[in-house]
Amino acid sequence: MNNRIANAKRSYITRNVDLAVATSISQGVPSSGDLILARVDRIRHHTRLENEAGRREHLYPGDEIVVAAADRYATGQFHARVPAALGGCHLVAAGGIAAEVTQRNRGIKAATEITALGLLCDKQGAVVNLKQFAPLNELQPKSVDLTSLPTLLVMGSDMNSGKTTLACAAANGFRQAGYRVSATKLTGTGAGPDYWRMKDAGADRVVDFLDAGYASTVGMTPPQLVDILQRFKADALQQGSDILIVEVADGVLQPENRALLQSGAFLDEVSAALIAADGAIAATMTAQTVLHAGISVLGVGGLISKSPLSCDEARNSLGLPILELDDFHRMETRDYLLGSLFGAENYAAANSS
Repeated sequence: MNNRIANAKRSYITRNVDLAVATSISQGVPSSGDLILARVDRIRHHTRLENEAGRREHLYPGDEIVVAAADRYATGQFHARVPAALGGCHLVAAGGIAAEVTQRNRGIKAATEITALGLLCDKQGAVVNLKQFAPLNELQPKSVDLTSLPTLLVMGSDMNSGKTTLACAAANGFRQAGYRVSATKLTGTGAGPDYWRMKDAGADRVVDFLDAGYASTVGMTPPQLVDILQRFKADALQQGSDILIVEVADGVLQPENRALLQSGAFLDEVSAALIAADGAIAATMTAQTVLHAGISVLGVGGLISKSPLSCDEARNSLGLPILELDDFHRMETRDYLLGSLFGAENYAAANSS
């Protein structure tokens, strides 16, 4: 490995990459997923870089970092595009994404400024890209019966609505009930906190879109995302999991999410959904959108569960259970959710044997 690359701070985005293949740095036009050696110029919103082991390392001007070019769509932070050229751009995610900011939420600081110094290349001079190090791409989803795996979708009203907390509560509850659980992040921006939280919740297997070779899923089509989901399902079956929990990033109105809900192929892969929302109106709109798409909604949770009055409003509006975190440890809640996922008769038979 090039010594300069070896001495740079390595980002979470590169957790699957064998950086030993990177022997040089070259000039060129970045493409999504290309690895970049960048210099930190001015610390602003992101003050730390999450490394491949999950620790957030403090950044200092002059630091050199290994990141990936990718888009970002985050209503609470930045809308950003793959840099059109090397040179000045921004660190738009702590997981290690280099992009050019086009919009930002006015409630946060401007993005940390970096300079993309060059593209990482192998000894043949080819640019190193995340897709070269995607373990799930070796799977053959069509060789297994994916319909046999109950798949629980977790979708939210918006960014920071409590989706990951809800997904982790479900994973922990199912695990405590004796089920093997795979948990995944189907869409979003490469970052470690959700990945590590799912592991901490007791999921037997955790994968995300990085394992399919993508730093970000912004702009991806439903067929591309369905392909990733099928690989997640094949992996879960290979691992002996009983249930797959699939979190979708951002909100129900995010363009890729809207397209997914209009995709028959995606709907065929999902058994049921939980909804995360921060209030009664958001819960009602999100649940109705998912129900209208043809997915059964088993309950609502997330930030709304902090407000008893909001829970009452949503319960009266939707007629659905409002789930607090402790509910996932109660037998009646587990029986309801697992019976819905496996089918009441199958679940009852399995628990009577």
